[in-house]
Amino acid sequence: MATIVIQYPSGHDFDLDYYLNKHMPLVSATWSSEGLQSWEIVTFSEGSAYQVQATLRWDSLESFEKAAAGSTATTVFGDIPSFTTAKPDLFKGVSKLKSAL
Repeated sequence: MATIVIQYPSGHDFDLDYYLNKHMPLVSATWSSEGLQSWEIVTFSEGSAYQVQATLRWDSLESFEKAAAGSTATTVFGDIPSFTTAKPDLFKGVSKLKSAL
């Protein structure tokens, strides 16, 4: 399983309502068939370096990279200006161990 973390820096306009109700459903509808398994959104308190973080779980890093470079990427990435002027930071990783508490 791969984890993709997208963090949006503070100090930029960000339409959270649009992001949650339009963009993330678009991401789900566009990429579920390409290996996206789930997503989670976290908002940070004022004064943090980042205002919003999306954590996307994929079946593999290869699936994400293929989707991010494929024809559907234009739909997802092209929607970013609809909710923010921030340039997001993106981190990719592969899960090595899962713990159940």
